[in-house]
Amino acid sequence: MWVLSTDRAELHSFASPEEVPDASFAALSHVWNKPGDGPPEQSFQDVRKIQETCAKDGTNPRDFVGEKIRRCCELAEKHGFKWLWIDTCCIDKTSSAELSEAINSMFRYYSLARICYGYLRDVPDLDDICNDSRSHADVFTRSIWFKRGWTLQELIAPRFFLFLSTSWQVLGTKADFADILERSHRIPATVLRLEVSHTEFSVAQRMSWFRRRQTTRVEDEAYCLLGLLDIHMPPLYGEGRDAFWRLQKKIMKQSSDTTLFAWWAGWGLEEDVCSCLFAPSPSAFSVDNPSAITYSPPKCNEERAHLIQKDAALGSECRDKLHDHMTLSITPEGVLAHIPLIECEGKMFADLHRSNRRCRVLLCLEADPSQAPRASRRPLYAVCNPRMACIDPPTEPGRYTIDGCSVSASWQTILIKHRPSSRRLPGQLSDAHSTSSFIPAAPIQLAHDAPFRFDEACIQRFSCASVRWTKWRFAMHSIAP
Repeated sequence: MWVLSTDRAELHSFASPEEVPDASFAALSHVWNKPGDGPPEQSFQDVRKIQETCAKDGTNPRDFVGEKIRRCCELAEKHGFKWLWIDTCCIDKTSSAELSEAINSMFRYYSLARICYGYLRDVPDLDDICNDSRSHADVFTRSIWFKRGWTLQELIAPRFFLFLSTSWQVLGTKADFADILERSHRIPATVLRLEVSHTEFSVAQRMSWFRRRQTTRVEDEAYCLLGLLDIHMPPLYGEGRDAFWRLQKKIMKQSSDTTLFAWWAGWGLEEDVCSCLFAPSPSAFSVDNPSAITYSPPKCNEERAHLIQKDAALGSECRDKLHDHMTLSITPEGVLAHIPLIECEGKMFADLHRSNRRCRVLLCLEADPSQAPRASRRPLYAVCNPRMACIDPPTEPGRYTIDGCSVSASWQTILIKHRPSSRRLPGQLSDAHSTSSFIPAAPIQLAHDAPFRFDEACIQRFSCASVRWTKWRFAMHSIAP
């Protein structure tokens, strides 16, 4: 781990955060400057070069680094800290191994920092922002800092987090702003006040905190959530949205929390994407409903299970009930699931032990309409739209009431489609979770002597606008008296 000395802004290396003297260091959370936002961020190599130059003439490197690094060093030193970690210059990004380690350790770095400064470059000095007018609170919550993906874990991980204005004046702590941030960004105030661990919340709830945040690289939508979900995996820049698909695979292998599949298909997603078990991006969890969905596994009666195992007189029927436990595994053809299925009036539902306040949340399934050739003989299902159905909790194990009908569940082993089809049209890219519809090439426009050509970007915009207009008209028609 590389850290800066606050008195001289010199880089020093330690084997781990715990090896930093007195295990005491500060950290900075900020939004990186893009062209036009301000001076470019200084890299590890930039700071090392300044450090080497100053070593020759005896000057202090802190006087020559960028304003952001210098001001943060000065503030941390004023608060009694000798060491400071900043992601822009304390990671050697030319080393893929060091970058991978830093991405997988970042949540831990912020958790171990004694203080984390959240620099809001677009928020002025505001008086009584925590208790005063709504307009001041809006200025605070609309900061670009709250729109970036990486800052989510940087907000949640530290024990003590201090927000700073554009002039480096203290605005308040995350505990001070907990209620404001819960209202505006749906992150529980109890988490921000460290009254409850973020691990007490379901996967869907933690995903929903991402909401509409953005990342410069699409892969970072997955990588910035690693620490929040307690997942470790190597970054592979260039894999596109497959990074988020890979993250979901890791979660499924590591956790039994089936709220991973509790996302809603929004407008603009292709039907092939909506019918999959895995979400295309963390923003699919941003609507209100998934944020309230929790995983509620059935309670296991260990004493009864022990008796069934030992007492052969109970019969094979009772012993078979021990095998009625949910299992999920990844196969090339989909998720192999041993789950309770409920059929009611031609509709198929799966109970994945998910609840929404007082309701049981079922997954809606249908036979996969693609009819693609498969090696497995197990039935393949796709997810319907809408994806979920809320019903009253079962009155007894395995017994459900759906649309007034009382039906029973049966445990079955099936395949569920987990990602879009790999079959593509000519010219279609392999970005499986693309949110824009693919427009096939018009053969007449491919010839050298084509009589006319349409710009594909214009066609794409027109197509998306047409889809939105059609869905809006349909929605208006459905609610009209």
